[in-house]
Amino acid sequence: MFRQISAIAGGALGVAAGAWMISRRRRRITLQGRVVVVTGGGRGFGYAIAREFLRHGCKLAICGRDGEEIARAVAELRRRGADVFGMACDASDPVQVEAFIKGVLDTFGALDVLVNNAGQMFFGPVAELHPDDLEAAIRNILWVHYRPTMAVLPHMRARGFGRIVNITSVAGKIPIPHHAAYVVGKYAATGWSEVLTVELRKDGILVSTITPPPLANGAPLYTHFNGREEEEFKWFARGLTSRWSASSTDRAARIVVDAAIHGDRQRAISPGSWLAARAQGAAPGLMTRIWAGFDRVLPPPGPPGHTTKMRVGAEVVAGSADAEVQARAETARRDARRYRPPGS
Repeated sequence: MFRQISAIAGGALGVAAGAWMISRRRRRITLQGRVVVVTGGGRGFGYAIAREFLRHGCKLAICGRDGEEIARAVAELRRRGADVFGMACDASDPVQVEAFIKGVLDTFGALDVLVNNAGQMFFGPVAELHPDDLEAAIRNILWVHYRPTMAVLPHMRARGFGRIVNITSVAGKIPIPHHAAYVVGKYAATGWSEVLTVELRKDGILVSTITPPPLANGAPLYTHFNGREEEEFKWFARGLTSRWSASSTDRAARIVVDAAIHGDRQRAISPGSWLAARAQGAAPGLMTRIWAGFDRVLPPPGPPGHTTKMRVGAEVVAGSADAEVQARAETARRDARRYRPPGS
């Protein structure tokens, strides 16, 4: 009996896997000549994503808050052979986003793929979280997905085709300690992306939700910290500069492009992030105890009622005499240089 049940289960799994492969093959598109928009494309993960799309022969449009940084990225991508449009743009600002998308359409006449990559990171104890920083997290994590998406939807819906890739985070699936503001924003962005996946399918628009783990791309220098800033920076930087806990940014960029090609609904970057998200869903009580144990080894918050405004990592480093802070910062700078255009 057991052997028969096993055979039936194995056959069912085989049929399901075969159906999934056929469906995925049917969704596949060729990227050669497609117009791809990458928000936050001037450095870091966004720049790595833009370079990967370029390898597939895409026309590129990138934006970011720093106009000089975008100009350098455009020059380097053109040196590599890209047909590229770039513009300074705060992706949370509807006026700037509309101007950027208009520039893309005026330049290329169409827009095939939108990668919502722009975003910021926030790290520190919830007990010291200032309301301004929570609002900043929502604006710079959720709104930077919402504004570009709403700007491109009329064009994509009119064509009956489009691919949208939303870069959220494994923190959009699990309650990581000292990530409260970041988790709030990423949970919202993940939920937004998953609803888009359902609603836009009938319009010929396939939406992918990407949930990366920590990536080795210099993020500690740009992350915002509260609480005991130097201690928080060290903890965060250890995770993002260690080859044991940080994932490859280049590999993550390849997965983003592959998801756009196949219209995959969900993609994790690493086995660890895939497993953590599923464990959280399957055994939330157990995971709560595990995360609570981890929280106990992190820097404690200040006295009751005390809040601290967040500061960006580069400012924390500049004001620190701590040897480990400086060493971790130098490793982060080395990682960052790999994902910035020359001259940055």
